[in-house]
Amino acid sequence: MVSRRTRLVTATEALLTWRKRRILKKKEKQARKHPVVDWIEAFLWAAAVVLLINQYVFQAYEIPSSSMENTLLIKDRIFVNKMIYGPELIPTMWKLPGFKEPERREVIIFESPTYLSKGAAFDVLQRVIYMLTLSLVDIDRDENGMPRAHFLIKRAAAVEYDRLRISGGNLELKPMGTPDWVPEMELRDMNQTDYTLKRLALPAYYPAIRAAGVQDAYNQEGIPARTAVGSAADPALAYMD
Repeated sequence: MVSRRTRLVTATEALLTWRKRRILKKKEKQARKHPVVDWIEAFLWAAAVVLLINQYVFQAYEIPSSSMENTLLIKDRIFVNKMIYGPELIPTMWKLPGFKEPERREVIIFESPTYLSKGAAFDVLQRVIYMLTLSLVDIDRDENGMPRAHFLIKRAAAVEYDRLRISGGNLELKPMGTPDWVPEMELRDMNQTDYTLKRLALPAYYPAIRAAGVQDAYNQEGIPARTAVGSAADPALAYMD
């Protein structure tokens, strides 16, 4: 009668022999493979790993404008945690649940509400190239050759159910359950947070900015703008945001 120890030794030898043969077959197959094919396979595997990491774990982005200075500067490159709020199952579609919802004062990345897509196929291709090159190559550009702002990075001033308004460059909020409008600085002190209000435009520029906004509203509705509106805007002022 064969002992248990003998059966174990026999099974172990058979497993090791099979494993050694398998390794030898892989080496022989690798040796017969053309170097170019081997290089292409290695590149595709690396690309697949990069895509998976970028799509579901974290992704590289480049800062396109000055709206977050001095926290983030133009051309800064950052890695963004995509797990915290939930990644998309595939680019541009079907967002997966995350671990939490955005909170006030957190820096977040989101899709620009004014972005006009060139089609689902182009969006997926652009995102794939952008991720594979770690944000170095962006094929989504406007008529002037500048990258189009598909995604924006901002600090969240408000959260779900907040109401907000801006007057003269000053932000006022009405959080849920609050009857009155609260200036941002008062809300900052109420929440015991510490940050400095920074203006990107001088107060003297507000009339021109307001006039440009009115002009844009007329243009979007297809209504000829009044002469007074057009003459009030200073063409020297340009804000990429």
